[in-house]
Amino acid sequence: MKRISNHALLFIGAGLYLALGGLAGYATVNAIILLWLGIDRFRYDRNRFAVILIVICALVLVVKQIGLMIVLILISLGIYYLKAKPHHTGPIARRHRFMLNIRLDRQPWVLRSFSYWHAFGEVRMDLSMAVPEERETTIVLQGLVGDVDLIVPEDYGLEVEASVMLGQAGLNSRMEGGFFHRAQWRTPDYDAKEQKVKLQLFYLVGNIRIRPI
Repeated sequence: MKRISNHALLFIGAGLYLALGGLAGYATVNAIILLWLGIDRFRYDRNRFAVILIVICALVLVVKQIGLMIVLILISLGIYYLKAKPHHTGPIARRHRFMLNIRLDRQPWVLRSFSYWHAFGEVRMDLSMAVPEERETTIVLQGLVGDVDLIVPEDYGLEVEASVMLGQAGLNSRMEGGFFHRAQWRTPDYDAKEQKVKLQLFYLVGNIRIRPI
């Protein structure tokens, strides 16, 4: 039965590959597949070859499908403004970047609410090293391609809304992947926590990992 199931998945995958290749072009489909594999490899061992592969595939997609990329950017921006509005009463910094690289995991830093839209990004944040500026912090990240790794202390109240069209998202080791994956989670005693963090993360292609410690 398992062999039949594997054969069925193989045939379905081959059919989808041929259909998408006929519609968008095989170079585009291959670039998307290799882009996803590159992001997945980089997530595990930070391999330099994976970085090169991601850059090359992104360039191929831009060159081959410039119209599609413009459409995806416009759709992503539309979702950013319509859906990813943070539920936050205080001021929040809203910024746009084509390339985003945030690394806050090596020394103490100030934690404040912010919102970023970006085309390609890598985010590493260790909130156990952060000095909160307020009791409730909202972090909004949205882009086309992203790799996000967040460490959150267990004594924080945590509310998560994350979605990826292609990739993985989850808490700690409970990572789930595939197409159109969405994860929602909230600390049971969120309202009673002294320090709270709301995470809103939206990507077309990406890996999102949140690690409570």
